[in-house]
Amino acid sequence: MKKITQISAQEKNKERANVYVDGEFFAGVSLETVMKLRLKAGDEVEEKRLNEIITESERADAMNKAASYVLKTLKTKRQVKDYLLKKGYSEETVWHTVDKLKEYGYIDDREYSKRFIESTAKTQGRRLIEYKLMSKGVKKEDIALAYENAETDDKENARALAVKYLRNKEITKENLLKAYKYMIGKGFSYEQADYAVAYFRED
Repeated sequence: MKKITQISAQEKNKERANVYVDGEFFAGVSLETVMKLRLKAGDEVEEKRLNEIITESERADAMNKAASYVLKTLKTKRQVKDYLLKKGYSEETVWHTVDKLKEYGYIDDREYSKRFIESTAKTQGRRLIEYKLMSKGVKKEDIALAYENAETDDKENARALAVKYLRNKEITKENLLKAYKYMIGKGFSYEQADYAVAYFRED
């Protein structure tokens, strides 16, 4: 039999505790898990059984935390992973939780990308959108598939943004060049930026 010799709150995360068995660090767990299992210093327990109980309880706790997180707004796989790691869960618990959330349909990077594209495409070009999505951990192939299903028109979005940029400005070569550079800075391609300002050249 093993003996729990100490349970102490973690310095960086007061919602977590370190459990020591026979004087050595055994596992980091949530305080909720400690209370749920009624763990306390002096308890004697088989190490294998203690490990199984803590793992199962930690997984349930992580799932509850992650579910609350993703139900507020759709999140990417990496965002959920980073969130749980910051909460102090182990890599094994985090990946188990992420896999379960994907299985249940709560994490879907393609759907996240599709919604992100449709909500930002009127003010940002594909290059910038792809950069932002990849910084959130979305794979390039998932972004490409999301674009195929997204309802958006990059060229028309670029032109609409140019119209907004040039509103109340004199249509001069200098201002058209500024508008062109503005489009490029917003992530639109050279072709899309040229299409946007050409609308004014024709006028």
